[in-house]
Amino acid sequence: MQTLSRDKRIYVLHPDNEPAITINDGDDLMVETWDAFEGIRDPGVLQEKSLKGPATGPIHVNGAEPGDALRVEFVSITPKERPAHMVMPGRGFLEAEFTEGYPTVMTLDGGELVLPSGVRLPLNPSMGLVATTPTYPQETASDSGPYGGDIDMKELTAGSVLYLPVFVPGGLLALGDCHAVVGDGAVAGTGAECSADTHIRVTVEKGMNLSGPRAVTPEHYVVLSHGDDLGPAMKQAVRAMVDFLITEKGLEPYDAYTLCSLAGDVRVSRTFRPISPVKMMLSRQALEQL
Repeated sequence: MQTLSRDKRIYVLHPDNEPAITINDGDDLMVETWDAFEGIRDPGVLQEKSLKGPATGPIHVNGAEPGDALRVEFVSITPKERPAHMVMPGRGFLEAEFTEGYPTVMTLDGGELVLPSGVRLPLNPSMGLVATTPTYPQETASDSGPYGGDIDMKELTAGSVLYLPVFVPGGLLALGDCHAVVGDGAVAGTGAECSADTHIRVTVEKGMNLSGPRAVTPEHYVVLSHGDDLGPAMKQAVRAMVDFLITEKGLEPYDAYTLCSLAGDVRVSRTFRPISPVKMMLSRQALEQL
């Protein structure tokens, strides 16, 4: 299995980027990623440097062409070093009240994250940023779109699969921004940001013609949406799931809409930044009966 070092970092998804590595359809790859702060734990230094959130890549997948999709299976995600949460001025739901930089550096102890207060939380490592490269330049951090991006989906853990549309030859896949633990919304601005070693398996799905990211987690089928206005983004996510149930599962429109209401959840991964990623999640227990 090949290994891709976090030294191969990028801050912009660009169709002209040279591949950091080339793999074949179906290959396994171990990817090392930085934490979102690149090891810095001083809020003042972070503000001064205005870090953009590194991603490791890009990864060229032989045979991937526009109109295809990359199937990215997360075999394992292993956090490294000491995770950190950072309250930053102007970030989070309560930015008008919490105006000072405030770092919380934590430790890893077996399968738990240990806060300085002594509170212990079960580890739930998830990859926050996973993207193919669009046909135009796009920053890695705080942006998301049909290519994926900074989706901050806490369900994207080991055992999950993410499908991303291919827009440029080879796909030019990149990933980063691992969270040891994060809650939906990341209400204080970040998760427990950590560096990681991530084992992925990448497969080319020919002619899939996806309009945006989809995921299969151990418990849910998920479609992802995005927008600078949360309401329309949520409606778009619901519409995408209804369309999937109609076109790919053969349900009648009202039956599809009803199933989404009974066995589905709309959740916000992260908001109060320029782009808010939204996920519509449908129970696999329900879906597998169709």
